[in-house]
Amino acid sequence: MKKPSCSSCCYYSMLLVMVLLPLASAQKMFRISVQQKPGVNVRSTQERAHYESRVAFMSKLLALNDANNNTTNSSSTPSSPTSSPTLVEGDDPLNVGLKATRPEGPDITPALLSDPIAKRQISHLDHVEHELQKRAYVGVAPVRGDALDTQWVAAMLIGSPAQEFSVVFDTGSSDLWVSSISCLSSTCMGLRRFNPQRSSSFQQDNRQWAVTYADTSRVSGVLGIDDVTVAGIEVQSQTFGLANVNIGSTAAPGVDGILGLGFDSNSEIGDVKTLVSNMIAQNQIDEAKVSVWLNKAADQDKDLSNGGQFIFGGVDNSLFTGDITYLPVTSSKDWQITVDQIFIGRKELSVSSSASNAIVDTGSSFILFPDYLATAFHRAIPNAQFDSKLGWLIPCNLANSRSVGDLTFVLGGVRFSVPISDIVILKSEYNSYCMSAVDSWSELAGHGGQSGILLGDLFIKNQYVVYDYQKRRIGFAEKVQLPAGGIGLNAKGAGAGFKDCLKSSQWSAALMTVLASVFTLA
Repeated sequence: MKKPSCSSCCYYSMLLVMVLLPLASAQKMFRISVQQKPGVNVRSTQERAHYESRVAFMSKLLALNDANNNTTNSSSTPSSPTSSPTLVEGDDPLNVGLKATRPEGPDITPALLSDPIAKRQISHLDHVEHELQKRAYVGVAPVRGDALDTQWVAAMLIGSPAQEFSVVFDTGSSDLWVSSISCLSSTCMGLRRFNPQRSSSFQQDNRQWAVTYADTSRVSGVLGIDDVTVAGIEVQSQTFGLANVNIGSTAAPGVDGILGLGFDSNSEIGDVKTLVSNMIAQNQIDEAKVSVWLNKAADQDKDLSNGGQFIFGGVDNSLFTGDITYLPVTSSKDWQITVDQIFIGRKELSVSSSASNAIVDTGSSFILFPDYLATAFHRAIPNAQFDSKLGWLIPCNLANSRSVGDLTFVLGGVRFSVPISDIVILKSEYNSYCMSAVDSWSELAGHGGQSGILLGDLFIKNQYVVYDYQKRRIGFAEKVQLPAGGIGLNAKGAGAGFKDCLKSSQWSAALMTVLASVFTLA
């Protein structure tokens, strides 16, 4: 059993997906497929600037060379006129070397370096060139959720030629794995599985790995190395897990694997760099940040085609208003912060020092409190009830009522709220009562003693969230519901074409029958 930490509970959300969706017969889970458009790498502007800077640099240097050469030639025996080649559009400045392109004559480098004006000009151009050469890019990955807002998936490509997978972006873990063709169980057969024999860039690693999650789900297999593309960004030689055993909630339909966005120190499959760490090391993103904007099912069309986006390498100012409030990460492994205060409506809930630690986890669906805090929260809601099988239940009419008020977290002195209507998630067998999306750790086997808070997608979908790897901090801002121009970097349509590329898939009838029989409510 994996250690009982908050980070292990990202898979609690998958268990909930498997339990809840059979109860909502009208709902369906969509698989994401973007047909060679797994996201957008916003490169055009930067590439143009980069190219033009090279042209300017080389042209300036050749012009100075020409001027110096003409001065030298004027005081010597005349020779046949020569001219420097001109850089034209389409030329690659990298391939225009000074020795090959300058006029014949003495090397003017010493003269240039001794001229303070020329030296300053070249030094400045060299600095600009150096900075632009270091500059990387930003990638935007569209995601798609389900009708209950329990889970969002994104497309990922592995190998050459690329094989496509739907994965959960999970800040609560750090490992990347997908099911492989060696997984022959009935659940695996319904997933897209990686075939290493079909990838010319695949390399064997052969180290064994295994993870057992908090809900007793088990995943194991061997490690391999291949090129991975996410958000239009290709990371070369990424080590990842090929699962040949995938049992439990991790084998949910529509989810072919997990992409962990945690720190390297939280890896469970070995001494492996995360995908984000390799993006940074390979200079693929501008900043060591991943920002998240999730769209609720209630705010989308019936096909749930606008689920939101993860931005690799920066933030999108069109997706939030006001300032970003940053809080330092307080754990060496987890995206954990400190909560100042918690309110339900105007009533403040007492939060112990140990309970103030909160992990902000995109891989978990709901909000989990320590037992005493979950009880205090629901007691502040009139007529809330606890059921030994279903957990906390609240009146369904709260979905259309403001009588109780919102659940509010004070972070860094700023209030960030979750509407009470979002906490009403599914009608129960009891008339007029619905299941609550805020629950206690005791509902997760082996975790009843947890003292911290888990802020899953229920919280994240109501904010704009920034994970800053370099400064080890998390930022929160007021989310824009849907910016003019649609979802995309700076609202310029970076995610254009996403809707038309999506394909949906139905739950397997056999699997639904099995799940319904296992989780049938009396």
